[in-house]
Amino acid sequence: MPGQRRRTILATWIVANAVCGDAVRNVIGYPAWGAMVIATFVWVTLELVLLRVRLTRMPVPVVAFAAMALVSALWAIAPGWSLVGSVLLLGTIASAVLIATLPYRVILDLTHWTMQGLLIASFLFESFVALVLRRPLFPLWADYPPDVSGELHWSSGLLFDGGRVQGVMGNANLLGMVALIALVIAGCRAAAGLDRRSWPLWIMLPILAHLVTRSATVLFATAMVAVLTLLVVSWVRWRGATFYRIFGIAIAIGLTCIGLIIGNWAFVTDFLGRDADMTGRFDIWGRVIDLGLTSPVVGVGYLGYWLPWVEPFDTLGEMHGMVYLQAHNVWLDVFMQLGIVGVLLWAAIQYRAVANSLGALYRAPIGERALNSIPLLLWVALFVQGLAESRPWIEFGLMLLVIFAIGPLRKQIAPRAPRTAAITQPV
Repeated sequence: MPGQRRRTILATWIVANAVCGDAVRNVIGYPAWGAMVIATFVWVTLELVLLRVRLTRMPVPVVAFAAMALVSALWAIAPGWSLVGSVLLLGTIASAVLIATLPYRVILDLTHWTMQGLLIASFLFESFVALVLRRPLFPLWADYPPDVSGELHWSSGLLFDGGRVQGVMGNANLLGMVALIALVIAGCRAAAGLDRRSWPLWIMLPILAHLVTRSATVLFATAMVAVLTLLVVSWVRWRGATFYRIFGIAIAIGLTCIGLIIGNWAFVTDFLGRDADMTGRFDIWGRVIDLGLTSPVVGVGYLGYWLPWVEPFDTLGEMHGMVYLQAHNVWLDVFMQLGIVGVLLWAAIQYRAVANSLGALYRAPIGERALNSIPLLLWVALFVQGLAESRPWIEFGLMLLVIFAIGPLRKQIAPRAPRTAAITQPV
């Protein structure tokens, strides 16, 4: 259908821009990127109007969270910029709603091919920088001196030198998370019998990306996803007492591993090539908590990702001469910006998302369990990422959470959307 094809194209663009927005900003700069985002949100709004989407059937936690972010401009440190951040939040949620109106298999396909395409583009991009430019590449709109910190490089050109690789998104942690999402979807598609001839390629490519990014956050997220995958497979094959024994053993092993990691923290961080304070995160967390305690109930006002020209966020994340624009923990970021009330609403969104994901897997027919386990596995990946990064509450991370939270209400939210195939809808 022309309408669905148009919305699929728009959804693909939304996913690509949400995942590698840094790459777009590195090419055209922030003003042009902002204008492009506004144009995208206008298109999304028009599509939702054409679909006659019933926003009144949206999950209450999502609506309440967005409403609180919007009204927080009344007491925000920077009211004007708080409104800007709230508009971006509303546009991101609206984009997630539009994607959720598509059939589940369409969502999987466009996400799968977008993630894999970005991985291929990243390796080609890094090869070009390493072999042709043979020097670090900076954002095209910037005029940094050659000896500036590598944190500001779009690419350091280290693909063939054993260094960490940033990819087209300009961030090794983001590239690693794209690789994990791609690996989860590719693995489940392979288990479901899709991509019968090419599935080894789509699994090996994310694994290779893992090796060249060496993101500690993504490594822990991958480990948690692997454990959950084992539990899902065990649940499918062995119900009852056998599964509960496996579950108990997995919990015991997990707690033991956590204890060993905490007890040997210095060795673990040294092995991963990180500082014992997690690259300054402990100091940033302390500053964020202190600022949040100035208004612990409702926070200091929603901003989303910090803006480097807004005080005190221009120095709040400063560490080793670099200014980081996030709390490096989504829960602390929410607490600082929206207080305890915001944390409770964020927790409600998480609960709604994981409940829908578990329910979809539980209700899935035998032949669809592999595909229907994807939301649960991705939710775990996002949850773990949120312990050391703030990305899960902006851009693509937030879109996934909203889609998962919408869950079985999709048909009621967009009743005029095209009928889907006969498959349990987990998102």
